[in-house]
Amino acid sequence: MVVLRVIDGDTIEVRGDGRIVPKDTVARVRLLEIDTRERGACFADAATARTTELLPPGRSVRIQRDAELFDRYDRYLLYVWNEQGTFVNESLVRSGHAEAVLFPPNDKYWLVISRAEDTARQAVVGLWAACPETTEPSIPDTPTRPGLPDRPPAGVPDVDCSDLTGPVWVGPEDPHRLDRDGDGIGCDTN
Repeated sequence: MVVLRVIDGDTIEVRGDGRIVPKDTVARVRLLEIDTRERGACFADAATARTTELLPPGRSVRIQRDAELFDRYDRYLLYVWNEQGTFVNESLVRSGHAEAVLFPPNDKYWLVISRAEDTARQAVVGLWAACPETTEPSIPDTPTRPGLPDRPPAGVPDVDCSDLTGPVWVGPEDPHRLDRDGDGIGCDTN
């Protein structure tokens, strides 16, 4: 399989070799068990640049699937190793360019990837150093919950504000990082 382009820090486009992705098919691949910041957010450009370093267009990659092969956007869900044998999913988390995110039932490398995040957080590298809201989430006191729909559940992969129709209540937990201003309401700038 050959990398055609890097779309963002956790999504690439490849040409299939016939093993998992049909031969000569151009397909989008979402790297499993990780999440990088969306365009415009803190550290998003750095994550995309690091993924491009690890997976330069024109280079071959080795891939492995887990239980579910596709997400709801019809992207292939895969683990990826570059020509040097670097496990790219884990490497992005270890360097602080991505967060570890579990999307059951795809959990084959969860222990390795979640430990890589522990290492990055303890070392305060990458987004853990550059994005203060990542290390110390702060939600101001909200006397009453506004009448908004709940955020998507934590197990829903790669949700951003463009996937939603309007503001959502995220409260003190914001697994999809939809609340840019820390007021407990996500996507309120849509």
